[in-house]
Formats: sequence, structure tokens, C-alpha cells
Amino acid sequence: MNVQSIVLLMAVMAVGSMGAASQAFAAVPLDIEVNGDTFDHASTIIVDGQIGDIRTGTPVTVIVTGSTGVVTIEQITPSSDGSFSVSINTASPLMKYDGEYKIKATYGDAGINDVVFVTLEGGLVKGASTSAHEEHHGYEAADLTNELNYNISGGMVHSITSTHDDSLLITIHDAEDGSELTIALPDDIITPFNDGSFFVLVNGEESDDAEQNGNSVTIPFDADTTEIEIVGTHVVPEFGTIAMIVLAVAIVSIIAVSAKSRLSIMPRI
Repeated sequence: MNVQSIVLLMAVMAVGSMGAASQAFAAVPLDIEVNGDTFDHASTIIVDGQIGDIRTGTPVTVIVTGSTGVVTIEQITPSSDGSFSVSINTASPLMKYDGEYKIKATYGDAGINDVVFVTLEGGLVKGASTSAHEEHHGYEAADLTNELNYNISGGMVHSITSTHDDSLLITIHDAEDGSELTIALPDDIITPFNDGSFFVLVNGEESDDAEQNGNSVTIPFDADTTEIEIVGTHVVPEFGTIAMIVLAVAIVSIIAVSAKSRLSIMPRI
């Protein structure tokens, strides 16, 4: 084999390897990385990501979950080159517990996603007796059980309440394997994210089996399920807020009626 043939062969191999590398990169539609594995509770986690195939107008949804459920949700519009970045403050009260936190980025379809895990240290240790339900209900929440239309098979809905982090918490009793809950979510109760979707957790873990059709969500669950959480961007005010509004209206009405009564009984001059 002469020198020209060798040079030509090397050039062909180089071009082929470049093409293979490009195909390998394109095969990863979404990739994220963070600026460390372990953080304290006064740090900033930087999530940098890259999208392989940009879709105009489609945001990236970044969801952080921990032992108490959803910690934070961010939606970011990627740059024209497909890159994006988001900062997560570990000083958040929802990240006060030590342990592992899951960071998941989703782009468009639920199948286009990537996940990383980080560990927080130097904070509080979550007690075995503390549950996500207790975390959500350290305050008086709005009871929406009779306000929503739902259908359940293989179990019973005990209650549906709002939480402090823009979600609905559904308590399930007597669940069975192969159970399913279908629930309608009107905008005046809970609004979806910018892409029209909701985020669903079953027993504090993200559900990959939930299906959404418009504002209706169908959630399969098993016999060990006790809680289902549906996360959006806004939920009706907590019960305490509603009570304060009603009380304020009542006080204003009483003052108005009292003033009118005093005027009516005053002697005419």
C-alpha cells in the first residue's frame, strides 16, 4: 500500500469517526449535570443542560423532589443552541432535611428527560415518624374533596386537600393492585404548567404511568398507595386565607348595616 492510499484511508477513518461522534451526541436528546454531588444547606446547586433537538416555544421543566415530596419546580426556555441553566438554593425551607434529592429535567414529551441525584448534609435529620402528609398539613388546608369530579376503581378517596406548594394531596384508603384514579382538574382549582401538563407523585415518587388528556389525569396505583399528589402552578387559597376573606367581608357588611341602622333611627330635624 503506497503513501497516498494510507493517507486516504486515514482521512476516511477520521471522517467516519467524526460522523459516529456526531450521531452519538445527537442520540442524547437531553443531558444535565450539576456542580457537585454533595452540598450543605447554604449552597447553590447549578443545573446546566443541553438539548439535542430544539423545538421552538417548548420549555424545559426541572423538578426537584426529596423526602417530603416536591421541593421546587422551574420552567426554563432554552437558548437557541439548546443550552439552559437553573439555580437551586439549598437554604429553602423545603430542603431543610439531609438526604438524597432527585433533580429531573423534562423537555416536551415525558420520554425526553434526564435525572441526577445530589446529597444534602449538615441540616436536619428527618424523623421516621414524619411523613410527607405531615409536612403538607402543618397548617389548615382547603378541603376540596367535594369540589372535584373523579372516578376511582380499586380503592377509596378519603380526602383531597390543597398544599402549601401549589399541589393537591389525595389521600387513598383500601387501595388494591391494579387500581386507577381519573380526576378532572378545572383551572379555577389548579392550573397546569406552561406546557399544559401536571406533575404526579404516588407515595412521594414520580409516576411515569400517569396519563393526561386535557385537564383530566388518569393515575394507576398499587395496593401500597396511600397518597397521590398532583402538582401545578397555582391552587385555590388555603382554608385560612379563605376564612380571612370571608371574615373581612362579614365585618365590612356588619359595619355597613350598623351605619345604615344608626342613620335610620336618628331623629329628623
